[in-house]
Amino acid sequence: MNEQENVVIPETSSSDSRPTMITKEDLHRESTSKKQILINVLKTVLGCLISSFLIAFTVYSLITPNNFTVGGIAGTAILIHVASGGRIPQSILSFCMNFPLIVLSFFFVKKKFALLTSINIILQSFFLFIMENTAFHEFVIQFETNGERIFAAIATGICFGAGIAIAFKIGGSTGGIDILAVMIQKKFASTSIAWIIVTLNTIVIGSSIFVFNLEESLALRLLPIMMSLLEGFVEGKVNDSILNGFQSAVEFRIITEKPQEMAEALMRELSRGVTSQPATGMYTKKERSMLLCVVSRRQVPTLKRVMKEIDPDAFAVMANVSQVLGLGFHSNEN
Repeated sequence: MNEQENVVIPETSSSDSRPTMITKEDLHRESTSKKQILINVLKTVLGCLISSFLIAFTVYSLITPNNFTVGGIAGTAILIHVASGGRIPQSILSFCMNFPLIVLSFFFVKKKFALLTSINIILQSFFLFIMENTAFHEFVIQFETNGERIFAAIATGICFGAGIAIAFKIGGSTGGIDILAVMIQKKFASTSIAWIIVTLNTIVIGSSIFVFNLEESLALRLLPIMMSLLEGFVEGKVNDSILNGFQSAVEFRIITEKPQEMAEALMRELSRGVTSQPATGMYTKKERSMLLCVVSRRQVPTLKRVMKEIDPDAFAVMANVSQVLGLGFHSNEN
């Protein structure tokens, strides 16, 4: 009788303290509700507007007036615009050069990606057209000396990185090389895709030596290339921080002698799943349990408090996780 009581009581207490399980059906029901659909539409529209405006503003107010370029279609349009003495508007160049890629994207990638990318490109061209034909020149940021122009490259990297990341977050892109990269990845699952993009960008950036500072010394003619390289580095860091940094989490591996109590407390306090694995101390030869739990950064203090309350002698290893996909975190549908 006592043995039966020892078995039944923990099960009852654990079920009482255990949080309500969130299923895939619950998440699907929430994501398909009218309110959530409206929120997603508003996020997509706002994301397209912000992303396209950032790209257009950066091209018009930061890159062109400071005599350097970037990779891809945007950079090629800038070079042609400067080489033509400004006679060919960048808005027209950007749209015309992206248009064939837009058409191809509808056949090679997801329709949502192609549609959002098309909207982004059209908005970019529209914003550029408005800037070129209004008094927006008052917002041009031009650095007078060569030493100061390095700040234009840094600012461009920040704005471009943010604009591209926002476009990817909503399931599209800013056009140009991004479309080509996705199409190549769709057709050929090859790790050399990155090198193809780097090669194309290098050709565009390298060509700037024949466009900018033609009357200056060789050192000053190389300055636009150095600025482009710095811009690319900053852009990559900002892009990665927005795409992965906000989805980062913390993984805890906890060695404890009270796995049941610890797991129940973590599930109750954090609403996160916990996985248990058997663990053996090779020095003491003592059997314990290792609990694996992945939490968001803001939940770390709560997890530490739970550990201290349940088992102060528990041993834990904490590791940063750059990205988490799956139930309760983020999906990779896009």
